[in-house]
Amino acid sequence: MSASDLPAFRIGVVGCGGISNSHGRAGLASEKLQLVACCDIRESVAREWADTYDCEAWYTDYEEMIREQDLDGVVLATWPNQHREQVERCLNAGARNILCEKSLTGTGQETWELVQLVKSAGAFLMEGFMYRHHPHVAELERQVAAGTIGRIDSVRATFSAFDPEPESPTDPNRNWRRDPERLGGSPWDVTCYAINAANHFASIGAGGRGTGKGSNPDGTLGFDAKSLVAARPTRVWGVGSISKTYGTLNRQFGLIEYDSGCVGFVEGNRQAHLSEELQIAGSDGRLGIRRAFRPHAEPVIEHQYGKGEWREIPIPGAEMYRLQMENFADVAQGVAEPVMPLIQSVVNMHTISALVTSQREDRLVDVELPAGLFEEPA
Repeated sequence: MSASDLPAFRIGVVGCGGISNSHGRAGLASEKLQLVACCDIRESVAREWADTYDCEAWYTDYEEMIREQDLDGVVLATWPNQHREQVERCLNAGARNILCEKSLTGTGQETWELVQLVKSAGAFLMEGFMYRHHPHVAELERQVAAGTIGRIDSVRATFSAFDPEPESPTDPNRNWRRDPERLGGSPWDVTCYAINAANHFASIGAGGRGTGKGSNPDGTLGFDAKSLVAARPTRVWGVGSISKTYGTLNRQFGLIEYDSGCVGFVEGNRQAHLSEELQIAGSDGRLGIRRAFRPHAEPVIEHQYGKGEWREIPIPGAEMYRLQMENFADVAQGVAEPVMPLIQSVVNMHTISALVTSQREDRLVDVELPAGLFEEPA
């Protein structure tokens, strides 16, 4: 059966805050998806979200929503510190397909624990990195894999956006990004994008598989797990600063070493002007895009080669959140592979954890990936 022959994929959304609107608009824009129910601890917010996005029902208890509604999948649009518990509770309530906003958890160890829970339940979990679903990522993968810029030497990725820090640190309703208890701060908000991109393209440069290729249909680890992480991060060095107002890590600069010889340079910064650049440097040229994570309407990849020569590769615009939710639905229904495989989430979170430790302790830190991560599932 092809994706076009399948019935609409019934979705319940947990958390009706800011980012949930991107998922709501995506659901309305897709013929493959049906937004059935939503949940928020604030009744008025849940009601309004349901009205806005044509949901049949709203709830203040997501476990009740899962038990009562005939859902095909659940989207967690909540704070990072809640994800570990929420995924487990969703599984216990009967959910078997979960799309969870980044960051998947707060640590690499918590992410590895989720992998075990998901495998035990026979479920599918995918982390929400919407930019990975945009056509510019697939084109960069194609160019790198084709050897357009030769041997990959380094990947540079930045995500910065200035935060004037206007809210009181004692305000319980302040934005989650300004609250360390909710995993606010650069690592779990913006650096995670940069690390995701660096890890992914270091892997592609080492001969790894690209978007949506090489995982099991259940989206767990994949029989070809080694090709999804062909370049493994081995050590990191991190520097930066902590917000004097909130105590969050608001500036983070990192160096990542890979066993392939590639080096990653990452920046996650809430004290600098907007930057979302991605640059892949090779022996024969460079590929780059100026807005990698929230691309312009018609993004352009810049290819530098020769002696100062360059060309532009135009990329069509795309609705990233719609493509992400459709990929989630297609994987759950057995007609596609995940664009963001769970094994990469495990590696990303271990890299983030190591970088946070390095920054806090002012030392080089090894990236210690879980034993058995690259073993084929039974």
